[in-house]
Amino acid sequence: ADQSEASMGGLCCCKSSGDEEKIYEQEGKSLAKGPLTQRSCTDILCLICFLVHLLAFIIITFVGVADGDPRKLYRPRDYHGGYCGVADYGEYEKLMQTMNTTEMVDETMQQAVCSTASVNALDGLLSTSDYQDFLCSCCLVPCGNCTGSLGLPDVDTAAELKTTIAGSMARLTDLTDGSSLLGSSSSDCTSFSAESIFSEMTKYFISVCYSETCSVPDSFSARNYTYRPEPDSKFLIAWTTLLSSGPTDIQEALEANFVFSALPTSLCPYEPRYCVPMPGVNFTEAPNDYCIPKLETSVISALGTSAVAALEGLGSSAITEGATEGLGNLVGDMMNSFDATIIVAFWSFMMGLIFLVLLRFLVGCIIWGSLGLVFLLLAAAGGLAYIRSEQCEGASLFETGQQSAVAVTVAATAAATAALTGNSCVESLSGNGADYRGCQTRTVSGTLCQKWDVTSPHDHDYNSTNYPSDDLSSNYCRNPLNASTIWCITTNSDKTWEECSPIGVVTSTCTQGYEVDSQTGRDALKVCAVVVWVLAFIWILLCICLYSRIRLAIAINKVAAQFVAFHPSVLLIPIFQVFIAILYTIFWAFCASFLLSQVPDSYTSTEYYATYSEAMGTADTAGECNPKWPAGWAYKYSGDLSSTDDPCSGNMGDVSGITPKCWRCAPPRYVFDYYFAYTFFSFLWNNALFVATGQCMVAAAVGIWFFTKRDSKGKKSPVRKAVWIVFRYHMGSVAFGAFIIAVVQFIRYCMKYLEKQAAQQKNRVMVYVLKAVQCCIWCFEKCLKFLNKHAYIQIALLGTNFCTSAKAAFYLIWNNAARIGTMVILGSIIQFIGSTVIIVGTVVVGYFILQALYPSASPLMPMLLYLAIAYLTAQLFMNVFGLAVDTCLHGFIIAEKQNLDKDCVPPLLQNLIKNKGSTSSKKIQPVDDDAASPPGPKEASPPPPAEDSEKK
Repeated sequence: ADQSEASMGGLCCCKSSGDEEKIYEQEGKSLAKGPLTQRSCTDILCLICFLVHLLAFIIITFVGVADGDPRKLYRPRDYHGGYCGVADYGEYEKLMQTMNTTEMVDETMQQAVCSTASVNALDGLLSTSDYQDFLCSCCLVPCGNCTGSLGLPDVDTAAELKTTIAGSMARLTDLTDGSSLLGSSSSDCTSFSAESIFSEMTKYFISVCYSETCSVPDSFSARNYTYRPEPDSKFLIAWTTLLSSGPTDIQEALEANFVFSALPTSLCPYEPRYCVPMPGVNFTEAPNDYCIPKLETSVISALGTSAVAALEGLGSSAITEGATEGLGNLVGDMMNSFDATIIVAFWSFMMGLIFLVLLRFLVGCIIWGSLGLVFLLLAAAGGLAYIRSEQCEGASLFETGQQSAVAVTVAATAAATAALTGNSCVESLSGNGADYRGCQTRTVSGTLCQKWDVTSPHDHDYNSTNYPSDDLSSNYCRNPLNASTIWCITTNSDKTWEECSPIGVVTSTCTQGYEVDSQTGRDALKVCAVVVWVLAFIWILLCICLYSRIRLAIAINKVAAQFVAFHPSVLLIPIFQVFIAILYTIFWAFCASFLLSQVPDSYTSTEYYATYSEAMGTADTAGECNPKWPAGWAYKYSGDLSSTDDPCSGNMGDVSGITPKCWRCAPPRYVFDYYFAYTFFSFLWNNALFVATGQCMVAAAVGIWFFTKRDSKGKKSPVRKAVWIVFRYHMGSVAFGAFIIAVVQFIRYCMKYLEKQAAQQKNRVMVYVLKAVQCCIWCFEKCLKFLNKHAYIQIALLGTNFCTSAKAAFYLIWNNAARIGTMVILGSIIQFIGSTVIIVGTVVVGYFILQALYPSASPLMPMLLYLAIAYLTAQLFMNVFGLAVDTCLHGFIIAEKQNLDKDCVPPLLQNLIKNKGSTSSKKIQPVDDDAASPPGPKEASPPPPAEDSEKK
């Protein structure tokens, strides 16, 4: 069949294995001298498409560079979503915390408005309906959401209220006396305290962008901010009425005491209400331009250093600072021990080589030992389930298991003795066993019984003379005292007597009940035990039936280990591959950041909303600010008092006749659009291409070495030739296979995106449906990756295009399912053991190296680094080793199908080759790759292979 006629459709057809045979029967396809050298470029069109797609990626990146700003992905953001150090806040790079005056003043404001003095003043100033609403707002009458009165200190007269309010507000407005607010003397203030302020920083502070350094200057050109309740506050009408028409003392109290000093616009580019410093609190710089709070000296003197440390620890910023300092010390230890890290990395690499060298000699023991261990685990699991079902109340699991084991052993011994001597005992027992005349000589714990007529080691008077009718002969278990069951005197000097069970009774009746009370539960445990034992039996049968394939798997693993150990330079392929992938990922992430940061103005609603639930939704309904993913958030808008038609503040603060809408939406940091979707697909395609290129190169190197004559192995490194073959001829095929994987992965990520959208819309049913779809696609992706890997091996060996190679790989897998299945299972075991050995060996030795060189250094960060190095090294060795195993299996099967001479394969596999055809068929002789081959006619095609031995 011509290569051009091969198509991926062949993967969906159930044709005969002859289609696979034809591929190996083509003229010039013999692998007697290794992977084909007479090759041509394959799938050139796919390579052209790949290059065109890269050009499109560059164009889209230029578009993103013009409109995007990666700083939006990591810069601090203020309370309404502004980016510090970006655009309008370009000169304000720090994220400072200022006082949330609404929350800090709230209780003082309620005390001023809801006290008896204010209630009496408002009676007559407000309309009847407004007055009733006011009383309800203050919870002075049972109504609405009130569950009781506010519990604030009451003030009877306007003069007294003026004095009280002045004292409370002085603690908030006097920036020079922070100890009055945060010190111990402030305990007579309203309900908040220093502890409550620092434990709820997001409530009492507002995040704003700030200029220069993270500190509040001792003196500054202050702006004044006069407090008034929020436009949607239920106390606004009462406040404005008292301020305009209330008693003089109350008016003066509200006018004079609620004025704050705000930072100038040169430091804080917001309205004054957002720039009010918190008394007694200053700030210091943290990483990434964040400002973290530090209490001033006056507060420290009032509270004491220990109390101050506790307060600062309550804030999330202080916690972040502590973590940062700790991390800095740990990273410092890691950097200082860099030479130890180099030694550990070298040792990790040596561990991998040592393991592969030892694997050549120990792989048989590892595989057979692992198979035996699986059987023992299954048998033990079944035994534990059965023992648990028979465990008596108060008895330990070990004790019950010991009794069962003793009963089985005694029964087996008795049966063997009876078979040899021809003598048997009747083991029947009724009631309490007074009529038992069996031959049991051991107790339930396995202790040998003392003869009845012997008084050592225990002196007793239980003998045939005193109990003539109880047959106290030899040392058989009996019941001369009419006990609950049969028993005997033991030969254990520490235990005088113990109960027995008749021979053949594995478990005795529990007179005190069972640990598992339910009979159904005990029956279920017994069923589970039988099922597990059946699985153990099936496992043994499989091992016996697959014995020849297991031998083949052991031999191929030895050959693969031999290749990697003799040619460690092949490990440079994945190392260089990873290095290029990391550089590309960094470049791609930089390009994608421009696209991600392009959040259009239309993405987030610009409307105003009356309630938080309307803006952000509820547990069952999405809000207007977060209807899709990535989602924004809602922030409280305070209105514009200079506007005559503001949705929140109404006509210059007059909200009569309207419902204030004071909630607005802030956009997310990033969004996913079609441009990003394309670049993400490009990332998936390139990532799959890196993996595929490395797999094809390693397969080519293994194939070259595999078919080289024994006396020529090791003379030339196959790696350089393998790299040339892949880059010169097969990058189009590699790009084709990578494209298929990228498409499937892209579809799976699209389903993930839709899942996020469904979750944002509170559609739980669709979330679970999409999760199930993703699981199916993930399984399909794994199958495709498995097939693609084998297709790349075919490309490396035979030089065919991707479709032909994938078709050949499919039929090879189909026709050799038992071999490949066995190889996959055993290979997984070996790779797990290898990874464990390399990781554990590296980390343990690395710890001792670190302690020897730097005994005072903290081992945490260095050990984590050693763990990462060991994991990467283990993956490097085991992935190359696994691919070498698969390639060796391909070579072995092709050698069988092409009836190659046994000298064409490594010696460890020569005795396992089953050549097809008659013994008179001419075998293809190996050709020394080093010898010069003069031009001439092509090799004759090999004789048609006989039916696959797997099918036989």
